[in-house]
Amino acid sequence: AVVSTQSRDKFNEFMRELLTSKPPPTVGKIDLPFPESASIYDCMFDKPSSGRGRWSNWTESLKAIQFDKSMKLSEIIVPTVDTVRYTYLMDLYVTSDTPCLFVGPTGTGKSVYIKDKLMNNLEPQYVPFFINFSAQTTANQLQSMIMAKLDKRRKGVFGPPMGKKSVIFVDDMNMPALEKYGAQPPIELIRQYFDHEMWYDLKDTSKMKLQDLIIVGAMGPPGGGRTRP
Repeated sequence: AVVSTQSRDKFNEFMRELLTSKPPPTVGKIDLPFPESASIYDCMFDKPSSGRGRWSNWTESLKAIQFDKSMKLSEIIVPTVDTVRYTYLMDLYVTSDTPCLFVGPTGTGKSVYIKDKLMNNLEPQYVPFFINFSAQTTANQLQSMIMAKLDKRRKGVFGPPMGKKSVIFVDDMNMPALEKYGAQPPIELIRQYFDHEMWYDLKDTSKMKLQDLIIVGAMGPPGGGRTRP
């Protein structure tokens, strides 16, 4: 659930009560309830290839870090429960070709964790590409930047090289300025891809079908110079 940190305790209580006293008909009997000693946000369901699964704590996935002594301090990423949790979820979204958006205050490491995942911990068929939004970013600029990274597969169809999938990380997604009617054109262009998987050529307005693009976004909460999406 997309809830604030303060609301997680309430949602944790709600989910436990829902699944123990009145489970939805589509769910049925719960054979493996959430552990009593932890919040539902502290657990993941570990399903082995064979046998019965179990709820495990995210801390069980933490690994000791190994780093080169020549690395700068700013380049070292120390695994925490949050890094494990969010990179795990991002991996699920990317490998299932589903867009995702990370929201959090400035300085919490969203961009660092996402870039590290995309650059160092993805399968070879995924090609990362990074875009930073600003208040001056326009829809035409965004379309030109993305199209410059794509190949023409056949007439009217564009995408990364055959056999590849392009993972586009859009940072500061809510930064573009509002236009006259309150929309943010670069975000509307991304929405158009989600809804129709196509754009229009900027020169002759012909349809361009887009294939194998996965959008990963990050943004801070509204305020502090950011625009409310």
